[in-house]
Amino acid sequence: MVEAEVAVLRLSALGDIAAALPVFRAFRVPICIVTSPQGYELLRDEFDEFVILENKGFFSMASLLFRLKKTGIGKLVDLQNNDRSRVMQMIFDTTYTNKNVELRQSVTDIFYDIASGSGLVGPMDNRFRKRRSDYIVLNAGSSPKWISKRPPSNVWKNISEILYERFGMKFVLTGDAAERPVLEELSGQLVGPVENLAGKTSIQGLKDILKNAYMTVSTDSASMHISASCGTPTIGIFGATNWIRSAPYGPWSTVLYDRSVYPEGVPPTKSIQEPGDYYSNLDFGRALEKIKDFL
Repeated sequence: MVEAEVAVLRLSALGDIAAALPVFRAFRVPICIVTSPQGYELLRDEFDEFVILENKGFFSMASLLFRLKKTGIGKLVDLQNNDRSRVMQMIFDTTYTNKNVELRQSVTDIFYDIASGSGLVGPMDNRFRKRRSDYIVLNAGSSPKWISKRPPSNVWKNISEILYERFGMKFVLTGDAAERPVLEELSGQLVGPVENLAGKTSIQGLKDILKNAYMTVSTDSASMHISASCGTPTIGIFGATNWIRSAPYGPWSTVLYDRSVYPEGVPPTKSIQEPGDYYSNLDFGRALEKIKDFL
């Protein structure tokens, strides 16, 4: 039996799905989440009703539309807003999109403004729950396509030195299997004990690690958004991407970028895939100061 009153659509990158998590939680009515298999793996411990798009082919989309029509749900909150989602809008009586939404803000706030148009959401949860933990997550990698997001090893060494001197906790490295060799090499350069879990966790396992960490320091990635959405103090390191649009969620989170590269505090207009010197002069102490009340 379908209990959901509204379908909420977010496919694509795991990071964007994670950034939408505070919005999913804010709904005051049961929802059916339309997402990818990765999205389902991330969200299945918190929500009950899903329609999963297995791939982006025509037959998969046709099957998805048929399943949605059978549910009788008449409202769609479209957090995707692309050609594919506009096709899906045709089967719903009412849709809520990014029309008339301010787009120069974080992606989580954009999603929330879209959902607010439905009148079915309450405030996003900004309550901080301090956790007891004995490790700090360093998510130092990125996909091969986005090597530009990776600060060099000497930057991570400096960060580890500051954190270990202050907190004395071990470091847990996270990433996928392809990043494991890079992180294995990095682990030998960090100050303090290190455990490399890259490629060793499921999406739910990664979520648990990030949720229970003392804090997370991460590149612009899905792990950054998962961590912040779980209420873990999070520092997102930026250089080649937009830290306003991709900012991690919550007052317990902040962004860090090289102010000698961006002295006016204005991020790049387009994400930069070419590796470059974006991270040499990061003021990590400044970022720690911003979230000190949550540490």
